[in-house]
Amino acid sequence: MASIIKRPGSPFFYARFMVDGKDKWFSTKCKDRKQAQEVANGREQAARGKVNVEDYFTGLTALLARLPKGDQDAKREALARRLMQGKSSTLKVIDAWQTWMDSPQKGNPGAVTIRAYDATWKRFSKWIPAHKVDYLHEITETHAQDYAADLWKSHVSPRTFNGHTKFLKSMFAVLRVKAGLLTNVWANIKSMDKETQGRQNFTPEELAAICSKAKGSTRYMIGIGLYTGLRMGDVVNLKWENIDKNSITMIPSKTKRKGKQITLPIHPVLRVLLDELCKQTAGQEYLFPAEHERYQKNDGSISKLFQQFLNDCGIKTREPGGDHRRQVIVRKGFHSLRHSFVSLCAANRVPQFAIQELVGHGSPAMTALYSHADFTQKQDAINGLPAMVFDEQKSDN
Repeated sequence: MASIIKRPGSPFFYARFMVDGKDKWFSTKCKDRKQAQEVANGREQAARGKVNVEDYFTGLTALLARLPKGDQDAKREALARRLMQGKSSTLKVIDAWQTWMDSPQKGNPGAVTIRAYDATWKRFSKWIPAHKVDYLHEITETHAQDYAADLWKSHVSPRTFNGHTKFLKSMFAVLRVKAGLLTNVWANIKSMDKETQGRQNFTPEELAAICSKAKGSTRYMIGIGLYTGLRMGDVVNLKWENIDKNSITMIPSKTKRKGKQITLPIHPVLRVLLDELCKQTAGQEYLFPAEHERYQKNDGSISKLFQQFLNDCGIKTREPGGDHRRQVIVRKGFHSLRHSFVSLCAANRVPQFAIQELVGHGSPAMTALYSHADFTQKQDAINGLPAMVFDEQKSDN
């Protein structure tokens, strides 16, 4: 058994034992004799090869429990990182994005979504090196909480904050096996409450102004947005194969994963606009080839152009933001046409289930509450919308 002694000037007990003819001395870091003897005996048995892994772990746990409470968690995390260095399954932070891209577990997000995810990852991957982290398994829940705080302090909107943290959580879930992750450090990051007021619909006066002043491709995009309720991304990605004499049939980007297809009857005013556009884009795959290509490179660029058009029409599109978000909030944009479509349908007493079918709204639970609208009901709903005046197109795009 190891000997325990107290050295002058030290508050700790020291231990001494012999192994293979060599004298071993060390401080037990214990002030209590009984605890010091336990530590000394454990070290002696380990030196003689008489201790298995479980014995080591039991002794280590006991030592950690004797540390000041404020130091215990930090020491556990430090030891865990050192143990994980020897793992066979590890993944460097700099390799994480490509590994995620190569994984079939991520699903099949579109190009626009991938760009948004890429921007999210780049922000995080630039932030984490300052915390001396090289591998994904070294990222702790404390890191995740600190990053979430840093993201929120940058005045992003609640929607953007939730999008960032939700993606990081899903990314770490996909990479769990390859990175050797024991837990998902993003699991306990709470979502921020979203603002209760989003995009606003256009007033009748505003609709009259933008329909009469729109030129070129903007004119046709407004017509489609107003009379179908389609989102901008779906409008610029529309193909002529999606359109026949009476309807537009497509799978919106929001429901692409579920493969939910919608069929939209064509309003008489929109029919005239589409016939015009068809002559101008003869032989083209997309209704808006230039806008489609631009949208693939930068999905926000088309929205900015439309915002500028609205400003030129004298329509106020923004208002001051709150404390923890951007300085301004966009209240009116292309998406407002979708809101106007729903409002016009409601004003013309279109049944709720028909509106739901037209815009593709609703969870499975909500859908179960309503019967499905047939094409005739939807056609009647569309035809009941007011005929907006679009100035005649005098020249090509």
